[in-house]
Amino acid sequence: MRSLVGRSRRRDERERIRAAGEAPILVGYLTMAMKIVPNLERADSFAGEQLEGRMGKELKENISERYLHLHSGADEGFSKFAKHWEKACPELDRSIYLIRSSANERTKDSRTRTLNRALQLVLQGTRERMRDFASGIYLPTLLIYSMGVLLPLVFVVILPVLSVINIQVGLVHVLVLYCFLLPLVVYALSNQVLSKRPATLQPPKAPFQPNRLRAFLVAVAVSIPLPVLSLTLRAPLDIGALAALWGGVLGVFAYLFLTSARAFRQRKEIIRMEGELCDALVQLGNRISEGCPAEDALEHVAETMRGNRLGQVFREASANVRLGGLGLRAALFDERRGALRSVHSSMICGTLKMLVDLIERSTRTAGEAILQTAKHLRELKEVEADIRRSMGEVVTSMRSVALFFAPLVTSVAARMQGLLSSKTVSSGFLGSTEVSPPAFLLVLGIYIVILTVILINYVVEIELGEDRLAKRMAIASALPVALGVFTAGAILGGQMLGALIG
Repeated sequence: MRSLVGRSRRRDERERIRAAGEAPILVGYLTMAMKIVPNLERADSFAGEQLEGRMGKELKENISERYLHLHSGADEGFSKFAKHWEKACPELDRSIYLIRSSANERTKDSRTRTLNRALQLVLQGTRERMRDFASGIYLPTLLIYSMGVLLPLVFVVILPVLSVINIQVGLVHVLVLYCFLLPLVVYALSNQVLSKRPATLQPPKAPFQPNRLRAFLVAVAVSIPLPVLSLTLRAPLDIGALAALWGGVLGVFAYLFLTSARAFRQRKEIIRMEGELCDALVQLGNRISEGCPAEDALEHVAETMRGNRLGQVFREASANVRLGGLGLRAALFDERRGALRSVHSSMICGTLKMLVDLIERSTRTAGEAILQTAKHLRELKEVEADIRRSMGEVVTSMRSVALFFAPLVTSVAARMQGLLSSKTVSSGFLGSTEVSPPAFLLVLGIYIVILTVILINYVVEIELGEDRLAKRMAIASALPVALGVFTAGAILGGQMLGALIG
């Protein structure tokens, strides 16, 4: 019972650390709201509505009747919220303290400086934790490379030596070693590194829900032809081994692609629109500050962003006001005709909703607030870019290992074993292991598939965090490439080694 409780607590702690990646966006929303209207309850409500993860749910509790009944107000609620997340995100407590303090500032300039400092604290904390993590993963990554790529080659040399001391190595032993023990060690090492990764900004969610049963049936249909064709044509055993590997990989590729590709494209579109939002808000804020009507400002932004998805949204909103007779709020948010009805970004919808509230009150105040919002969003994007740059070297090297180096070296080693064992059993490279060359080629091919999945999972999580959609698409893209390199190495490497050995 204690062990189950301990595992549950550790799992909850890991989930909390992942959820802490919302902290920069949370503080960004709170500071934006407080700059516009210095009211903690309103800021709490706005941020809670925009955040979709665990932090957002807890923020919503701040304004529920139960929560307000337990605490004296939003100030105490914010304090308890920050303490609750202190372990997962240490800088959040200080940022929340400054946000609470800003409500008591007497001048607008003082409040703005305090809020800017609150945002800078959480952004700086995120940067520093990721830089510390990046500087400490080079040695563990080298160890993962050694265990995943170099150690299997060492075993290829060691296995024949075991026959000298009367230890016979069969197919089952090789299969357990390469398809279970080595992958388990590599996975454990990578998981140990990933468990120390700090939380970062979370990607937006895509609305697409795939038909998994249909994808599974298609994957099964795709995986069958190549193995069946090799059996029908009575192809050589090594070709049959490669055909079996390709059948499995194509099936996995089809399933992952059918269940992830559309959602991944939708999310890329959302990310692209969120990137365009900063520039759009700068133009929109400048126009509204000059006293331009909202529909004219939207039309101007749409013209300057012609060809972009966000530009189309602003053009439709302007047309809804000019030609459709809708108010600004309905022009954007109406369920049937609103320009944002097909935009599934909480950041874009939440930001524009807040700005519409301001425009309806005072256009001059709204213009300044829009420019401040654009600055906040740009700072969040800069932090995200800094995080990716800090991981760039490790990500590039490990991706090249997973896609090219490991499959090529392993395939050449498999071919070397086959050629040498065919020359003589007594002095063969692996002849005494009682493992046929095609079987050994198949085992190493399975190992490369498993290793590629582990390394690509490691690379994606190092760069993006716990992003299952990105992992699925990365694995779907990587497996055919890795197996293609393995196949080319097996065919061309065998021919080159055959020419050298004679």
